[in-house]
Amino acid sequence: MNSKRQLLIALAAAVFLTVIIASGALQRFDKWTQDALFQRAGAPSGDIVIIGIDEKALEELGPWPWPRDVIADALMTLSSDPENKPAAVAVDVLFAGASGSAASDEYLAQAAGYLGNVVTASFATYGEEIAWEDNRAVAVDASAIVSFDEPYPALREATVQGHINAMPDRDGILRHALLYEEPAEGQRVYSMAFETARLYLESRGKTIGEPPLKGGHFYVPFTARAGAYYDGYSVADLINWRIDPSYWSGKIVMIGPYAAGLQDSYFTSVDRASPMFGVEYQANVIQSLVDANYRTEAADLPQAAVLLILCAAAAVLFVRLRMWQGSAVCGGLVLLGIGGPMLLYRLGLVTHPLWLPVGVLLLFAVTVVLRYIQAARERQALALKEERINAELSLATRIQANALPKTFPPFPDRKEFDIYASMTPAKEVGGDLYDFFLMDEDHLCLVIGDVSGKGVPASLFMMVALTLIHHVAMREKSPAKILEAVNREICSRNPEEMFVTVWLGVLEISTGRLTAANAGHEYPAVKKADGHFELLKDRHGMVVGGIDMARYREYEIPMERGDKIFVYTDGVPEATNAAEEFYTTDRMIAALQEGEMGPPEEILRTVAGSVHAFVGTAPQFDDLTMLCIEWRGPADGQQAIPETKMEG
Repeated sequence: MNSKRQLLIALAAAVFLTVIIASGALQRFDKWTQDALFQRAGAPSGDIVIIGIDEKALEELGPWPWPRDVIADALMTLSSDPENKPAAVAVDVLFAGASGSAASDEYLAQAAGYLGNVVTASFATYGEEIAWEDNRAVAVDASAIVSFDEPYPALREATVQGHINAMPDRDGILRHALLYEEPAEGQRVYSMAFETARLYLESRGKTIGEPPLKGGHFYVPFTARAGAYYDGYSVADLINWRIDPSYWSGKIVMIGPYAAGLQDSYFTSVDRASPMFGVEYQANVIQSLVDANYRTEAADLPQAAVLLILCAAAAVLFVRLRMWQGSAVCGGLVLLGIGGPMLLYRLGLVTHPLWLPVGVLLLFAVTVVLRYIQAARERQALALKEERINAELSLATRIQANALPKTFPPFPDRKEFDIYASMTPAKEVGGDLYDFFLMDEDHLCLVIGDVSGKGVPASLFMMVALTLIHHVAMREKSPAKILEAVNREICSRNPEEMFVTVWLGVLEISTGRLTAANAGHEYPAVKKADGHFELLKDRHGMVVGGIDMARYREYEIPMERGDKIFVYTDGVPEATNAAEEFYTTDRMIAALQEGEMGPPEEILRTVAGSVHAFVGTAPQFDDLTMLCIEWRGPADGQQAIPETKMEG
């Protein structure tokens, strides 16, 4: 894939992502991000106070709903001192229709009229309304006002009405306020918050301006969280004269439900986790109107255009720059996508803070995938070039593995001994070897070795050595003479000067007498039936392939029933962990002693498990090759020949 094609794909991805994002795919998450970045609770205005219909009031005055003369008493208390009257009073309670007491209704209307500057609540119910023409439906208005509740006539004449409809967004969060409702043609009812703010500003010789609208709603910059406007005063405190009139003098007084049981609370953008009572929401809206703290919500189309331009520019840079440079550009655009909307919000504009970061990150991911595809194709081409070498290495590995005995038990009819061997190869083809075979009915040849070097040459050298050992051993039973013959043959044709360490033993099956010779290999470990595994530090001869005239000395190990011999390559004690520490023969002997009572297979598994636990996640650089044999005594009808002599 060339750079031009990558660029075209990246540009197409930029257009596609812009369309998807602008269509509203991120709407919910974008709103949450706006809440987190824009809404910051501060200090509430001291000119707005809440008198709550709270738990204390319900306990002292009785359960809700109260007779209307209770609220009338509250209004009369607020008007009791002409020098300390409030600037505006908002009663966040709906008094629609006549109550059962005409006197209470009249008293409330008179109290409100006497106090003046009182705003009472109205409420609209929204639903579907079908428009008919010639007895057939021609339109459906899904957000029509189907009913409108307002104060009874006497109270309506004595007060200013304001609607208390609160309309959360689709995720249930209040972020906006509805400025006005039009329940009938020519009738416009502003919100309680707007009318209260208007009365307050007019009391100070000021006028109120309408906030910028979007679909009849305006964005609310919340000032305070739940509880910030509430000083703990209840309606019971008010009508029982427990509040000094100076507390409300010249201020906005909000009277409304402030108890959970009254079910008048909302989740807001300033705190989506804690609900806010409706009267507190009204207080926040009033403060934004009084302070003219307005925000304009930017239209989506210009933002989509900016997003497309920036994503297209980013696509060009991501394709042409190095990965680290593209990452830096991506990070810068993400910061711009977050910091820019925060700055614009301070300037009065509400934008989408998630659009650019998500678009850029996804676009960067697309270019990373394109680079990965390109790199994968290049690697594939390189792999094809190396396929022949890998095939040869794989073939060498299979040949090496197939040359070693893998069937256990190898001699199921021979009960005189039990033998098990294993090789765990490293990643690279190596030169470890082991073998065992019957030289005749009474002699078993045991071989383990380690070729110098790695790779295919070591593997081939191992095959040659193993073949020569097998060939000579079929006509010669002396371990020393076998090694000498093999050594001469290898030295005669060894231009690369490779060599192999070998431990070779011949077990006389009927007697348990083991004759062995060591050509520079690791010390064997021997366990007597009544003892523990210990290293047998036998005399080492020259490695096979070193000097053509090398001589080897052999020694005998008389084995009794239950005796075991364990041989291995240097990959076991030299296994290395992540701290570059060797496994060592001491740990190997400890592992052998841990599993020494088990059969050879169990012993090898115990040692292998110990090595792997020590190495951990460190890479394996050498083969782990082990062989263990246990002599179980002569077959039935045979008599073991006692031997106690050990030579060498």
